[in-house]
Amino acid sequence: MRGGVGTGSALEVLNKAASGHGVTKVFGLFSGGHDSLVSTYIASLHPKFAGVIHCNTGIGIPATREFVRETCQREGWPLYEYHARQRNGMPIYDDMCLRLGMPGGPMAHSSQYHVLKEEGLERAVKEHREGDAPVALVTGIRKSESQRRMKSAIAVPSRLEAKMHRLWIVPILDWTARDVNSFIAEVELPRNLVVDLLHRSGECLCGALARPDELKEIALWYPGIAARIHRLEKACYEKRLPHQWGEKKVVRPPEEQMELPMCSSCATRWDEYPAPPAARRWPGGAALG
Repeated sequence: MRGGVGTGSALEVLNKAASGHGVTKVFGLFSGGHDSLVSTYIASLHPKFAGVIHCNTGIGIPATREFVRETCQREGWPLYEYHARQRNGMPIYDDMCLRLGMPGGPMAHSSQYHVLKEEGLERAVKEHREGDAPVALVTGIRKSESQRRMKSAIAVPSRLEAKMHRLWIVPILDWTARDVNSFIAEVELPRNLVVDLLHRSGECLCGALARPDELKEIALWYPGIAARIHRLEKACYEKRLPHQWGEKKVVRPPEEQMELPMCSSCATRWDEYPAPPAARRWPGGAALG
């Protein structure tokens, strides 16, 4: 077992929550980001660790998917990858864009979260739970990501959703980004290059809580996925639907939208960047008159 500074206290949080609720299986929720990498590693040290759950949204950076798969193989972690469903012969993200326009704002974020992540997580819990015992889901949420998160309902060491048969456990809640990076180096875990380039895992690029200029940064490093988004923008424009990725951010999302445990990086960016004024442009970046 490779242990780093902070392993003991994090395991104490995990052990206390799991034993207190009669958990029979512990899973790490691994998005591909560095926070979830560390929390998944800690989950793997628990005697009831059963593997890794990864929700493949179908609209993420492929390199992050490969990082998740390669890391699980390297570490010997069983991987359960749940893909967002298809509809009308295409990824459900594409289908929703072509019917409703490019997603933007709290209402769209709620819909995207449900079909891209929540449905997969529900399938995972249904497949793996035993009787009435909750399935432990270990996440990498950290309070120091934002001032808002320090007061959030999800900023607790553990939280039981009895009706959903799931127990959320947050072993690195009080860690800083420096703590995470030091731990990764100390126990010799691999780093995800996507995170180091974009400062996010890129496992979901639905754009509902993004800013339009983020797409330029994505295009710089990962032009293939940016080109796919631009094609959807163009198709939406031609259908006279909302067509700009990252648009319609005129109202801050309500608190319940900021507390979705598998969309932490998107929500916390609202603390740093105010909603930009709505912009009109041709798909691909050229301004409209």
